[in-house]
Amino acid sequence: MKKKLILGAVVVLVLIVGISLSGGKDNEKSSQSTTAQQERTTESETAEAEDESETTETKESEAEESAKPTASTKSESKVPMEHQAALKKAQSYARHMNMSEAGVREQLASSYGENFTPEAVTYAMEHLEGIDWEANALAKAKSYQKDMAMSTESIREQLTSDYGEQFTSEQADYAIQHLPS
Repeated sequence: MKKKLILGAVVVLVLIVGISLSGGKDNEKSSQSTTAQQERTTESETAEAEDESETTETKESEAEESAKPTASTKSESKVPMEHQAALKKAQSYARHMNMSEAGVREQLASSYGENFTPEAVTYAMEHLEGIDWEANALAKAKSYQKDMAMSTESIREQLTSDYGEQFTSEQADYAIQHLPS
């Protein structure tokens, strides 16, 4: 009962902050949002800016190299632009925002998120490599512990909730076990 009350208070606080930031505009999604979903928007903008900076640097270095097309360039050109964009967003969400696999998938597919086609989402998730989901869960747990002073059990609930971070139980267990005391 106490946990639900605390979680409810956190959700209400997030809604109040969200409404005040949006200037009082009605927003269907804000009624379902949790703290994590509110953070995603700000973190997404930061990650996109970082990605744009990295893209500019990459384009400049590629321009200095040979102008001959390579095998990878030819194969990438066969992948639809929407699929490539979905993969880039998935990498950004997973690497820069420490989102869960289910959270990334939902963000890519959601009409409140990126609204990619199911095919583009499937392509992105199948080609997303090098992501340590346990490390992402731990990073989120540390953030909740430090920034919101949440209890261990509340953090676990937030990490595994369908309305929260959507990590697996195993990933949440890993995160809880590795939190600083």
